Amino acid sequence: MIIYFVRHGRAEEQRDGLPDGDRQLTDAGRRQLRAAAPLWRRLNLRPDAVLSSPLARARQTAELLVEGIGSSRAAEVDARLGPGARWSDFAQALADRGDKRRVALVGHEPDLSLTILLLAGGGAVRMRPGGVACLEFPGVPEPSGGEIAWLLDPDLYADD
Repeated sequence: MIIYFVRHGRAEEQRDGLPDGDRQLTDAGRRQLRAAAPLWRRLNLRPDAVLSSPLARARQTAELLVEGIGSSRAAEVDARLGPGARWSDFAQALADRGDKRRVALVGHEPDLSLTILLLAGGGAVRMRPGGVACLEFPGVPEPSGGEIAWLLDPDLYADD
């Protein structure tokens, strides 16, 4: 199985009167994700399903991912991927889509980095806004059973 962990793009700063879940991607965040699309396609990033946190910035990132890779499948919102998600939440979301071999999970920090470290068996990972990590598993994903195939830092994307 292949799991793509995608951190949402750059979002509005937190401010009074704006619920965290309503924070949108900034224009720069949208541009950066659109600029990433050619690289995603070159890397053959082709999930069978794209699952997103319900927060606006993650949903927008998931939509741009689907658009950028030219997928005909819409992103699906899964409340378990919201802030504070743990491996058990991600695992349940994946189990619900057991027939999928490649799944993209769009979420938040530090949830993504902590899950990647657990699955890869340690080390250090930094997931910046718009970053993508690809983990490969010989079978069912489980702690220490994955291998980081690649990690994209958003600085690799052209940002006009």
